[in-house]
Amino acid sequence: MKIKKVIYATAGIFAALIMFAGCGSKTGEKEYAKAMKAWQDGDLVRARSLLEKSINRTSENEKKSTALNQLGLVLWELGEADAASDAFSQSANLTENLSGANLNLGIALYHSGRLDEAEIALQNVLGNDPKNETALAILGMIELRKRNWAGATKELTKSATLNPQNPAAQNALALAILHQTKDSNRAIARLKQVAAAYPDYAPAFYNLASIYEWYVKNNAAALDYYKQYLTKAGSKGSHVSAANEAIARLGGKPVSAPENGNTATRVNPAEAARYIAEGSRLYSAKKYDEAIVQFKKAIMADPKQKTAYYNMGLAFYAQSDFGNAATACNNAVNLDPSFTDARYMLSLAYAKQKKWNDAEREARELVNSGDKTKGEQMLKYISDARKR
Repeated sequence: MKIKKVIYATAGIFAALIMFAGCGSKTGEKEYAKAMKAWQDGDLVRARSLLEKSINRTSENEKKSTALNQLGLVLWELGEADAASDAFSQSANLTENLSGANLNLGIALYHSGRLDEAEIALQNVLGNDPKNETALAILGMIELRKRNWAGATKELTKSATLNPQNPAAQNALALAILHQTKDSNRAIARLKQVAAAYPDYAPAFYNLASIYEWYVKNNAAALDYYKQYLTKAGSKGSHVSAANEAIARLGGKPVSAPENGNTATRVNPAEAARYIAEGSRLYSAKKYDEAIVQFKKAIMADPKQKTAYYNMGLAFYAQSDFGNAATACNNAVNLDPSFTDARYMLSLAYAKQKKWNDAEREARELVNSGDKTKGEQMLKYISDARKR
């Protein structure tokens, strides 16, 4: 069996980039605001031009860094990965606080095939945030590309442990384990778990088909999963042609483009991130109702966006709507049990409602398995509040 024949669906699964709320200094503020409006309207060319003007007219490093990061996002959407990488690099060099620019840089460099440079950027992220699940996942993907199966398994295991709900990391981890151990049963078991939990995540179905074809030699199962992949991916799937070729090779009937349409709601992480960025801007401006609308749109675009739930919880909390704040933060914690900031706010929102047992439960969870300092602070706050 020639491994090179197996075209695993991995590239592009970590393409969602990180956005920041912010604006330029007064001389560049107008251009930045116009650029954000153009970006939200989908006019990327105009957004690019306005951001470049804003950058030229902004003197403060941190604000210029934010604008450069935003320019990188626009260039990324325009398909100019190298130019986006340059913008992210400039953004990261201007300030030590905007580690998200390094993350974006790492993602862009990875997709440009500049793996060594991507690794440096991602290590910079992990230097400030050792538990950054996305940085760990991309590092794992880099090791996969380098065929360092043990290294890939190590980094992807860290990422998947931090966020078990990330199907992309679980998908990539299955491939790393397969290559490292040659144990197709383990890989299939993990991929089936991903497919069951995330039935619209097409790459898992393609990888199952590939493994059944090339490793297990079970053509019937391979055909079934190739067809399921085409149904899930739709006509725009990355491996539609390869899947149809495989079906023909295995004696099946290729699925035509009209049959590929997926009627299910498609997850759009990039659109969700755009709504989160706008919601964060509105939150900073204390426009909480408008911010909540944007965070809800983000969740509709990608129901797995824990940051959208958390930010929405903050907005509700700012309005003293502690019930909805608790609900939103609880959703964030359900998506990522290691999300300590969300659990802290969940405990605080319960305390504000005098739901002491619930508040203490979440605070103790922080002490036992999350952030001990925050957990102890919250337990003291709850104890003092109960006496008042």
